[in-house]
Amino acid sequence: MSKLTDKYQLKTGLLLAAILPGIFVFSVSTGREALLRFVFSFGCILAFWVINFGLIDFSSIWTRNKETGQLIRRILLSTLLAVIVFVGIGLADQSRLLLSQLKGNLIYSPKAWFYLILRISLLNGLMILIKYFFDLSAKSRRVEWELETLKRENLAALHESLKQQLNPHFLFNSLTTLKSLVKQDQGQSLKFIDELASIYRYMLVYNGRPEVTLEEEIRFLESYVGLLQIRYGDAFMVHIRIPSSILGATLPPNTLQILIENVVKHNVFSQKRPLKVCIYEEGGLLIVENNLQFKRADETSGVGLNNINNRFLILKGKCIIIRKNENSFKVSLPIAD
Repeated sequence: MSKLTDKYQLKTGLLLAAILPGIFVFSVSTGREALLRFVFSFGCILAFWVINFGLIDFSSIWTRNKETGQLIRRILLSTLLAVIVFVGIGLADQSRLLLSQLKGNLIYSPKAWFYLILRISLLNGLMILIKYFFDLSAKSRRVEWELETLKRENLAALHESLKQQLNPHFLFNSLTTLKSLVKQDQGQSLKFIDELASIYRYMLVYNGRPEVTLEEEIRFLESYVGLLQIRYGDAFMVHIRIPSSILGATLPPNTLQILIENVVKHNVFSQKRPLKVCIYEEGGLLIVENNLQFKRADETSGVGLNNINNRFLILKGKCIIIRKNENSFKVSLPIAD
């Protein structure tokens, strides 16, 4: 029943059929006559509405070629059916209220019939026009929905592609670190393997999501930093100063890990010249800042930063901000919605 109501827009049709009967009241009428006129007019208009919503589909000429001829035939058929319905209801009423202009000998007058059919056709044309606007509105909604769906699909595909750029890179770096650590300290290497398993558990769970909370990302980062400190000790330090009030903010998963990975990759450091990273909030931005100790002749591909920037652009509609001077390198992430 609900499908029929939606297809024929019966609620609107019933409302219109209750408002328009005045069109059929060609002479002043009161009492029983007025009630009968209303009932017969209501039935005609509702019948016209159902006929046109059942027969005519303007979307066919927008979605398929060579459908104009069929549409014209359906419009002519709906007009013919409208005339038959109107005249049929009028003849069924012995008082001939709907066919008052055909009383007496006028029923044999071609001119009277012409004006009656013209009036019926104009009323049916109003129904056809209403159907056109209904179909046009439905088309606009459908196009908007299709564009929005396509946009979401494209963004999801792009987001997935961007995430996959970094996973092999992270695995290669981790295995390289583990190889070096096994030669130095087998006990620490076992701890490293456990931490590495925890990190990949996080990546499997959260990489299916476009965003994670800052609290979740910080917990993951602490595990990742723990791996780095197993290898580098006091030569590498990370200070996190984030108020609890923003821990519910969201960002793409692995963002902070990628930034820390880049810091380690492109800087030289030792216990005498430690590499220090500070993570803090400032003006609605999450700041990741490190002292600058670039490796000589170091060439960066920019994959990591480009990946982060593209994901923030997709998910937040904002770009990250990168600032660099002689002493520091700073990346600002727009975590505020």
